[in-house]
Amino acid sequence: MLLWLWTLGIWGDSLRIAPHKKLRPYELARKREGWVSVGYPGIDYDALRGVGVSAVASIAYEGSKQDPTYEYEPYQHYFFFQGGLYQHDSRFFRFLYDAPWLGNRPYRVSLRLSHRQESQGQFWGLGESFLRCFLKEPLPLFERELKRPRWNPQGYWETALGLHHFYISHWQVWLSGERIAMQGLLRIIGGIRWIDEKVLSLRGRTYWLRTPDGRKVKAVQLPTMLDSAAEGYQLYPPPAYFAVRKWRSRLFVGGALVWDSRDFEIDPTRGWMIEVGHESLIPYLSTHKSYFSVRQYATLLRGKSETFRVLGAWHFLCSTTHGSRVFFTDYYTYNRWSDGQNLALLSGTSTLRAFRENRFVTAIAYLLQYELRMRVAEVRIWRQHFIGGPLFFADVATGTDRLRVPRYFVWGLGTGARILWNMTTVLRVDAAWGREGWQIHFHTGHTF
Repeated sequence: MLLWLWTLGIWGDSLRIAPHKKLRPYELARKREGWVSVGYPGIDYDALRGVGVSAVASIAYEGSKQDPTYEYEPYQHYFFFQGGLYQHDSRFFRFLYDAPWLGNRPYRVSLRLSHRQESQGQFWGLGESFLRCFLKEPLPLFERELKRPRWNPQGYWETALGLHHFYISHWQVWLSGERIAMQGLLRIIGGIRWIDEKVLSLRGRTYWLRTPDGRKVKAVQLPTMLDSAAEGYQLYPPPAYFAVRKWRSRLFVGGALVWDSRDFEIDPTRGWMIEVGHESLIPYLSTHKSYFSVRQYATLLRGKSETFRVLGAWHFLCSTTHGSRVFFTDYYTYNRWSDGQNLALLSGTSTLRAFRENRFVTAIAYLLQYELRMRVAEVRIWRQHFIGGPLFFADVATGTDRLRVPRYFVWGLGTGARILWNMTTVLRVDAAWGREGWQIHFHTGHTF
């Protein structure tokens, strides 16, 4: 009988939510009832893709004050759209629909669709040995040397410009559902993730480049690092395979178990988030991806008006990718089921920010991050509300090819800013410095 009552308490459809998850009066006073829209043209810069432009729009229904979840959730329905292109042959599109506490019940549904097509895919190699392969000069100088065309005695110019690049066309659909239990503290997530991508080598592609004496010539791309891997000239972990020139369609089934005691999901000020997730390729079960993640938030200092706030946040991640036959791009990311994100593991916009995405790739990855976030100003313009401030951060990462004590570490330090727009969208910019120079990132949402 006691076991039955305990199970009913966990799985019942009650809308009781843990009191500490309620928004503070400061945030609650700035939350708007009804529909809230955000839209803007985006101008971005990426070290790989150059200058980018995009159109961004989001529409959120935040409900009314009479709704039982109004004081606890950021919104009831959220639609996000983004489409754009970059200077260097890159186009992308993203769509998201998210409904926490669907119908004021303890259920959540999320649907994500994304597309990416570009010739800026990165391949430097796989395995922990690459964690010690730092460049002897800043990355821009290294790439400037790659741009220099060389004369081939057979009568044409050649270049190594695309040595670490490949072309990729990528589609992804991600559908997940949640059962929320224990007054909103426990989240049980399950769903499917379908990905279809085509990878091509850039060997034989032509570029217009300038010679040292200033002449503009047509140069042919030499074989790339991906060609060496696909043709077996380089040794990589045995499960990795490099099928190029073919569409690789894969269906994963997976989920996560999450303990989430944060108070405000999109911009938390306190609480823990502990997550264990796994997904497997079906029907062949040749690829498996697992991860364990811990995030913790604590307000260190708060002003009387609450406009001023200093918050400390840290994140630890351990992720593994293994199986009998793993497509090489599956080593690059861990797929966080709690918010449906594909995140580069040991480098990129949300992990080791001082290095480009896919700069380091290992089968087992470890990541530790710390951020000191400050809120110092509040502005209202044309019925739009902005609040935010600077932050400082540190990222440390390592990895191994099999389960053992790591030997090589990479790290980065940086600063940036966070702006919370209409209490629904977080805008962020990060400038990170590491052993090979600076990287600058513009994005939406917190890193963790």
